[in-house]
Amino acid sequence: MKSKKIIIALSVILALSLALNANLLYRVNRIYRGETIDYLVDTGDLAPDFSVPLMTGETFTLSEHRGTVVVLEFWTTWCVHCVLKVPIIQELSEQFAGDAIFVGINLGESPAIVQAFIDEHAITYPIGLDYDLAIHRDLYPSPGIPYMVIIDRNGAITTTFTGGSPDAHAQISNAVLEAMGEE
Repeated sequence: MKSKKIIIALSVILALSLALNANLLYRVNRIYRGETIDYLVDTGDLAPDFSVPLMTGETFTLSEHRGTVVVLEFWTTWCVHCVLKVPIIQELSEQFAGDAIFVGINLGESPAIVQAFIDEHAITYPIGLDYDLAIHRDLYPSPGIPYMVIIDRNGAITTTFTGGSPDAHAQISNAVLEAMGEE
């Protein structure tokens, strides 16, 4: 009986994951086909300011980091592409330490789930909690997740990435260098 409940629960999770990934692919394909999606922030826009509580108990406020390149990564623990990008972001956060700050912003999950994920994946870059999704929904909406926004030293958005890519490491590294004015 217990195994039957587990199978049902896993089936529900799989169905939800497939539905969400199908929606992400639909939206990303619209972008690749050149269709306009009105709710995306654009490169060149001044990045909307916000504050988010961090898992460390501190608060991250974007405007306090003017003068530094900031990389925002909106993610969840159940998103396959989000999980695959974690080691890349971890490595790049270490590579660019002092020149850029990487901040993961978890979307709506409990602190306990997020902390277990941080521990399991040995994440050392700051992780914020967008409990009610207000930052993602109202300030940085996207066609899917993971969603990365790279902000230059002047507070302007230079690059956005949605989803995963086999070339993510090089793409992100090049975009950070560009935001730093070094490419």
